[in-house]
Amino acid sequence: MHFKFFHSRYFYFGLLFGTALFLSFLPVLKFDLRQNSIFSFKHPPQPQVKGNNYPVLSTDSYILLDTATNQILLSSRPYDRVYPASTTKLATVLTALNMYPLDELVTAKAYSDGKIMELRDGETVTVKTLVSALLIYSANDAAYNLAIHAPGSTQAFVSQMNALVAKYGLKDTHFVNYDGLHDPDHYSTPYDLAQLGRLASQNPVVREIVKTKSTDLTDVNHQFVHHVTSTNELLGLVPEIEGLKTGWTPEASGSFIGLINLNGHYLISVVAQSQDRFADTKLLVDWAKSNLTWHTYL
Repeated sequence: MHFKFFHSRYFYFGLLFGTALFLSFLPVLKFDLRQNSIFSFKHPPQPQVKGNNYPVLSTDSYILLDTATNQILLSSRPYDRVYPASTTKLATVLTALNMYPLDELVTAKAYSDGKIMELRDGETVTVKTLVSALLIYSANDAAYNLAIHAPGSTQAFVSQMNALVAKYGLKDTHFVNYDGLHDPDHYSTPYDLAQLGRLASQNPVVREIVKTKSTDLTDVNHQFVHHVTSTNELLGLVPEIEGLKTGWTPEASGSFIGLINLNGHYLISVVAQSQDRFADTKLLVDWAKSNLTWHTYL
């Protein structure tokens, strides 16, 4: 009886009608699938390294990675411990941006350790002004005032900095202060610093500020003007460099986390314990321009 049904002309008529109906809805179904975020995912372009030549830097502590894929493209001792110096301030900035609105007012206290923008006691500034001074001029007094503005103590703020890096799995990083002044227990690695730079580069506020070569920062009443110039000597000199953060102490030597734009493909570079952090970074940029291509998946 079942076999007779399959030989029936009604079976074949129904099969043809069902097939035609399905095909008529196929363009709509295909469009709906494309609108679904699961099916609209585009694989990021894959970086490919050609050749096996490597640059000779003044340091053997460095890394270069692709931001879209997080792929390490070039490195030397990326997991060895280094002192981060003022590259610490990327974590300071990200912690502050997590805690405070940009327009929140801070009543400043003077602070004199290291490089400062010369904030005065009682001067009222916004969080954005302090963040800008940190990223452009590496001002320690800006870092201090962001830290003391937190509920509790400066150590409560530093605890939040450590919580931030722990959240992103940067287990080889530990902070004891907000400005990167030397302490044996204040450390990171080139890999972790690259991840910190990658995270910072995803923040539009950070991306915009780190492009600034110089600017005037004022208190909210425009009584005090602080002229700040970027510590990043490659801005405007190497067109591919769009930020990020410098660092130096006698114990750490020179360090620099760089944001590199190669024709729309972004890289993060880190050099640490460098005798010439800017020349070393330019060598990494030149190597990337000569040795990297990207494969796009359709």
